[in-house]
Amino acid sequence: MLSRIISGGQTGADQAAWRTAKAFGLPTGGSMPRGFVTEDGLRPEFAEQFGAVQMATESYPARTEQNVLDADATVWFGETTTAGSNATLGACQRHGKPCFPVYPTALFQPSHMAAWLTQYQVRILNVAGNRESDEPGIGEQVEQFLEQVLELLGHRRV
Repeated sequence: MLSRIISGGQTGADQAAWRTAKAFGLPTGGSMPRGFVTEDGLRPEFAEQFGAVQMATESYPARTEQNVLDADATVWFGETTTAGSNATLGACQRHGKPCFPVYPTALFQPSHMAAWLTQYQVRILNVAGNRESDEPGIGEQVEQFLEQVLELLGHRRV
């Protein structure tokens, strides 16, 4: 059963995943670039709030690689033609990790993702996706989607 959600802490999908996990009482974490860099500035408070760890490098690709390695599986939210999606999906492929892309034109439902998480017996899920500036509103969409997934998996809001 899903027991932890990690992300890279960027605006949009990453931060939405952390907020949703916290609302359901799930532990969070994940690796972030040195300085806890996000597109809206340095966020060192994420270490305490979400269990984020600071990497020795400012490299976003290195952060992506580490979070893929640290998780049982990864879900990608948003367009799949961005540099971020290419880095994330490529890391999953290189490391033989299951990846579930949820992109705008897909007809994926929360029940599909819940079944996928169950099939792969995912305990630690890496959530990645587009930034809020690249895809306005994605954070709210991810929160709503993940809330339904967690409820389907038997988790309850705390």
